[in-house]
Amino acid sequence: MKLFGTVNSFDVDQGRGSIKPETGGDNLSFEKSAFSWDNKAMPPKAGQRLSYEVGTSSDKKPCAVHLETI
Repeated sequence: MKLFGTVNSFDVDQGRGSIKPETGGDNLSFEKSAFSWDNKAMPPKAGQRLSYEVGTSSDKKPCAVHLETI
């Protein structure tokens, strides 16, 4: 199920960021491997609206996956 949110932050060097869900709740972390586009050409910027799905990180916490620009 696609959800929507806004990028809070993204660290290009670490390849990690967070997204604020439009439905409320806690921010979700994401990694550059979650992008559905070439993030080297156009990394996400704070305030950018994206679609995503909720997955589980390696430490068993919810995270954003399958990020797409909209």
